Amino acid sequence: MKRINRNSLPFMILFLIHSILLGLIFTKNKNRKQLFILLLSNIGVAYLFEFFVLNLLHAYIYKPKVVKNKVFDNIFGAVLSQAIFVPFTAVVLTSLRSKWLTKMATATYFVVIEFLFLWLGIYRHNWWKIVYTYLLLPFYFKWSDLWYDYMTKRNPIVRWVSLFLMILVTETNLNLLLAISRKVRFGFGRYHSWTEHFILVPLYSIVLSLFTTFSLSKENNLCARVRVILFEAVLSKFLEKKKLLKNNYLLIESLLLRFLMIFIYGQYKVLLFGDKNKEASIK
Repeated sequence: MKRINRNSLPFMILFLIHSILLGLIFTKNKNRKQLFILLLSNIGVAYLFEFFVLNLLHAYIYKPKVVKNKVFDNIFGAVLSQAIFVPFTAVVLTSLRSKWLTKMATATYFVVIEFLFLWLGIYRHNWWKIVYTYLLLPFYFKWSDLWYDYMTKRNPIVRWVSLFLMILVTETNLNLLLAISRKVRFGFGRYHSWTEHFILVPLYSIVLSLFTTFSLSKENNLCARVRVILFEAVLSKFLEKKKLLKNNYLLIESLLLRFLMIFIYGQYKVLLFGDKNKEASIK
């Protein structure tokens, strides 16, 4: 039996801890739909933060040693942190209606983990400081509280941005899977490095997510869905012609995948804004 390497073990332990905590919260809370929206919104904000701090500015490096490619390994560590550890915790704190003291204590918990990761050599700072973690996390947790409150009050701006963030998270995760399977690769020039890929692919995801949000928030019908599919096809072809994208999957694969995605995004829209046809029949 293959032994678990010492780098990945702390990440796995934290994954289990935070997943169990979130699972307990979802089990006990009756308002699971709102919590699900909040979770994806929190992850979306964390992804946007990570795009600037990690992908562009290279503030730190993760070393979970789950995959051999160092760039992928770094991104994988970031995904665990920004899509699981921190956002899961934010949802738990929001659901429990935690006070500032609890938020500060939780930030201290993450600071201790950061010290431990640095000591173990599975995480390294370039220009990031631990004090940034301690100062920013309580405000992120508070943002989660405010977002949940406005969302439950059906604030139209918060619901619209939540739809964008939910689509962005799904697009980002999808593009990560496509990159791992070597189906797509973004970059400049003849040779596309993975460092270039993870600078361009978030921008691609943001543009596509914004267009999809604008389209589906107005109308969730066949016309809107086809418009999104055509936009994605035209955008991809444009990037291919500009030598910014290398595409390695068949047209039928691309269409099936895009139809699946647009169906999921339609469900997100219904979850946030409701089904207008049902509302109309009730009236």
